[in-house]
Amino acid sequence: MRLNRRVSLTVLSGIGLSLTGVLLFDVVEDWAVQGNTLASTAVENALPFVLLLGLFYTVWELRHGAYSDSFVESVTLWTVAGAVTTATLVGWVVGIQSLQNELKPWIIVLQTTVVGTGAGVLVGRRTATVERARKRSERERARFESLFENDPAAIADLRLDDDGFVVEMVNPEYEAQFGAVSDDHGTVLPALDEETIRAFEHAAEASERHTVETTHYAPEGRKHYVVQLVPYGGDAALNGVRSYLLYRDVTEIREAEMELERTVEQLERSNEQLQQFAYVASHDLQEPLRMVSSYVDLLASEYGDELDDEADEYIGFAVDGAQRMQAMIGDLLEYSRVHTQGESFEEVDADAVLGRVLQDLELLIAETDATVTHDDLPRVVADENQLGQLFQNLLSNAIEHGGDGDDPPVVHVSGEDGEDAVVFSISDDGSGIPPDQQERVFELFEQSNRDDEGTGIGLAICQRIVNRHEGDIWIESTPGEGATFYASFPKR
Repeated sequence: MRLNRRVSLTVLSGIGLSLTGVLLFDVVEDWAVQGNTLASTAVENALPFVLLLGLFYTVWELRHGAYSDSFVESVTLWTVAGAVTTATLVGWVVGIQSLQNELKPWIIVLQTTVVGTGAGVLVGRRTATVERARKRSERERARFESLFENDPAAIADLRLDDDGFVVEMVNPEYEAQFGAVSDDHGTVLPALDEETIRAFEHAAEASERHTVETTHYAPEGRKHYVVQLVPYGGDAALNGVRSYLLYRDVTEIREAEMELERTVEQLERSNEQLQQFAYVASHDLQEPLRMVSSYVDLLASEYGDELDDEADEYIGFAVDGAQRMQAMIGDLLEYSRVHTQGESFEEVDADAVLGRVLQDLELLIAETDATVTHDDLPRVVADENQLGQLFQNLLSNAIEHGGDGDDPPVVHVSGEDGEDAVVFSISDDGSGIPPDQQERVFELFEQSNRDDEGTGIGLAICQRIVNRHEGDIWIESTPGEGATFYASFPKR
């Protein structure tokens, strides 16, 4: 059972008064009854009276000093233990001597010395323990003070009383950013409104951490802070609930984030404008090209008999160029629509999508006598139309570049359901793609050395589709041994 402060002081006062009464009785007995001189009586009781004065001074200091209840209780318990132990042993020795009808003062002194020695050992051990704890506490305090003084964050040591927070102490960084705290330890906290301060007060009472982000308008400009309340206890010794308030300057980080957001917005607007321009330009170019192609055809039909072979060749070049330009414009339209006209993502049966693509490519497969095989493909979350467009572009590319000239192309399609992504692969048995060209073939208008036709946009559309799905596309190829295109779609 713990003793409160009042009971502890009452016990100490009672011990002091009891011992004072015993000493006064001994003085009267020696001087008045037995006739000893006053001087000898004073010498005999001088040391006990001095010790009693020390006891009463201790009681006064504990009553008026800033000591915790646990400290007062510890002093009381040790005092009672010393008094009881000494009284018990002396009583034991004197009692034994009385039973033997003989009092031996030197025996009493010797055995009392044993008590003093034992008590000294106990007190010495406790004192050494307390001293060791004190030194450890001093080291921890020095470590903390060094951290407090040198922390890059601005820190305020707060005490919560009935009127709110009181700033007890701040570190140099706090003073550098917000100025010195007034002598009356004012309660105004920079960059925090009343509602936020009340939230911090509730958190301090509940011994819970609380973090907010705020903006402070300093003379040198606007600053952004992450402010965190860190409670560290509260009792009578600390004069209330105590907390640290840490201001961490995140101005550079927030400004960098805002600059990045502005850049991204600008890029998105620029990209949207470019996509719109590509769509409009390619769409508007369709009609002039149709006109050029129509008039060239009309020229060939009306005047074909009057033109020589060289003119017919020129007309053929013009028709072929117009057709290639129309194909390129069509591909540009598809490229610009990947993001602007894409559908939502949903779970798709990749096998069914591949089946429809193979039907659309029946004529190309028949013309090239190609062999196309495939495994069972896993389901995937994707834009179904764009997945079909990806399969069609990669299959057309594989069929057109497969084979070795004498043998028809052989193409194989497979898919792997991985832990984080679904990966499709389309392999051909063509001449392969050199390593230095494997990344460039996905760029607009770029073609590998095995391409002699096409617009150079089909593979760029494939990469754009995969990018919209936040996936990846790449090539594995050894020249002369064919090429395999891989496209991964992350699981959602």
